[in-house]
Amino acid sequence: MAKRQTNLAKIVHPSSKITHQKRTNLSQDRLNDVSDEILISILSLLKLEERLRTSILSRRWRYLWTFVTCNLVFNKSRLQPVREKYKCHEISIADFRTALSSERSKFIVWVNDVLELHQGDTIDEFRVFFDMDGTFSVVLDNWIRFSIRKKVKRLSLNLLTFERHKYSLTSQPLQSYSLESLTDLSLTSVEVTGEVLEYILSNCPFIEILHVEISRSLMNLKTSCPLPKLKHLKIIYCQYLKHVQIHAINLVSFEYLGGETTRILLGDVPNFVSLSVMGGHVGYLFKNGCPISHYFSQLETLELVIFFRRFFRFPKLPKLRNLRLLKLDIHRLFMDGIPCCTSFLTATPMLQRFVLKFVGLDDPQMDGELNVRRDTCPHQFLKVVELIGFVGCFADMQLALYLINKVTSLEKIIIDTQKLSLVKILHDSSDIKKKLAAATACAKKLETSLAPGVELLIL
Repeated sequence: MAKRQTNLAKIVHPSSKITHQKRTNLSQDRLNDVSDEILISILSLLKLEERLRTSILSRRWRYLWTFVTCNLVFNKSRLQPVREKYKCHEISIADFRTALSSERSKFIVWVNDVLELHQGDTIDEFRVFFDMDGTFSVVLDNWIRFSIRKKVKRLSLNLLTFERHKYSLTSQPLQSYSLESLTDLSLTSVEVTGEVLEYILSNCPFIEILHVEISRSLMNLKTSCPLPKLKHLKIIYCQYLKHVQIHAINLVSFEYLGGETTRILLGDVPNFVSLSVMGGHVGYLFKNGCPISHYFSQLETLELVIFFRRFFRFPKLPKLRNLRLLKLDIHRLFMDGIPCCTSFLTATPMLQRFVLKFVGLDDPQMDGELNVRRDTCPHQFLKVVELIGFVGCFADMQLALYLINKVTSLEKIIIDTQKLSLVKILHDSSDIKKKLAAATACAKKLETSLAPGVELLIL
């Protein structure tokens, strides 16, 4: 037995005759024996920062990462701590601007260095997520040229900035190269006109995703040519947008936040199944004459952000017979969500999942007598109910009990008490634990009202 242990020890711990230098050389030789193709495949699975670190392994690895067809993602992580200090009033606006200027300079140098070293013929994704305004137009134009020259598939610019002078995307940096490789374009806090988007879309026959957010320059989005590959369209807070008219027969989803007056024409879209609408357009959505209402019978997913006001009367809803998932964000100046939920549950006979997010519930006190009653028209297919922003006040408790008793097919109810607003987190942190505990305690009371076999999950 002792002899066997000795032999095992020799296997685990190499003999002293093999020097440390020889073992090191052996390890290096094994790395060098691996083909470039295998190493590049391995590197392609790593994040950009991780690929850069491999350059110190050996001379061979120093530039190997530059040949990888990869995702070049440059985000705001270096700036985030400074932003948080400013939001928490730990530093002044002057100190924030000084730090921002310094971080911008470092960020630009970093991106330029990576782009200069990159040797691959193509890139899958080029994404810039950083606070950069219009004073850096030349820099941003050059980065866009680089990505287009590399036949980028997914191009994303998120330049969310405090400055009023934003970067304007023109067709000039795009004209020298083909746009046929582009399948996904996302522009946030970038000024772009309808004419420029028309130019881009007319030269992108394979575009599948278009996302434009926070652009005051976008007034009309019209396409003269069909977009047969476009599946997902997202237009968020383009406050001066008046008209949207596209020809995308394979459109699957449309997400819109904007005013009621915007006229939206989607044409013939037989595959259109997902709609998300926020802001004033929600009220217009259910009025006679709204073009989007023509597609209600197709929808499988519907998400609405509703701003209720006192004495608001919810419109009569058409039947949404194919709807399986309904998400409602209710921002309110009063709270009586039962009529709202009743309208939707009556209109969605095949609904399977209902997600309701409360925004504005702030009082954990119970200020009325809870009334639990069986609904005369129970819902028979709804399996999962999720309540987000639950605080345990009279309004959300009453609504939770109403849903529990109306839905006879319920399998799970999820109560999420942890979605607190940023204002509360920054300025009322001392009271957070107390509010969470009160909300959790109220949520647990619902368990006694559940039918046998129904799961209650409290987050």
